Amino acid sequence: MKKNNNLKVLGLITFITIILIIIITGFNNYFGSRIDWLAQHIMFPDYFRTLFYQTKELIPSFAFNIGAGQNIYYASYYGFLSSYTILSYLFPFIKMIDYMVIISIIIIITSAFLFYKWLINNNIKNNVSIITTILFLLSNALILHMHKHIMFVNYMPFLLLGLIGVDNYFHKHTKGLYIIGVFLMIMTSYYYSIGGILCLIIYGIYKYLSLNQKSNYKQFLVTGINLLCQL
Repeated sequence: MKKNNNLKVLGLITFITIILIIIITGFNNYFGSRIDWLAQHIMFPDYFRTLFYQTKELIPSFAFNIGAGQNIYYASYYGFLSSYTILSYLFPFIKMIDYMVIISIIIIITSAFLFYKWLINNNIKNNVSIITTILFLLSNALILHMHKHIMFVNYMPFLLLGLIGVDNYFHKHTKGLYIIGVFLMIMTSYYYSIGGILCLIIYGIYKYLSLNQKSNYKQFLVTGINLLCQL
């Protein structure tokens, strides 16, 4: 029943996402505005992929065709070594603009589903979790930025993965999901990962205090330092 419910929620999220995209773009336009897409979100990943196949190096030291030539790490802000960019290397036959549209839609659906799972894992009633997830999916920040400025929100699945990882750390004493979420969030967007890590720290403090209401400061510091050392 739990598996069937997950599939139903995933289907509902996908359906709402498609409807939203149709409302925003219609049937004749790409899901992606003309403000930054061609100049940043398409050009840079396409150049990274082209450079990879030219040099056969995952991490080349120099980018000859950016400006007058510069250190490749200057382009980190635009997603160099982002998991999405690296994944595109496996699909050289897909135009980058098509790839980014597909990956943007996947990010929205995945973010909403992970949000739902996070709520369910915290014993929120299923109906309340579904309604809250829909509100999250309809939020202007998620849809607007995926349509206009991908880098402002493409770390979201990994932030939510980190939140679930914090829950696992306290309830199951496992660190893997938390570490993976933080790592991928940093690699995807080192700039916005700072806020994401702060969010995880605040949530970790809340989680600890809610589960250990009679603990002392020493126990709190030991647990907090141990959690921070996983970053």
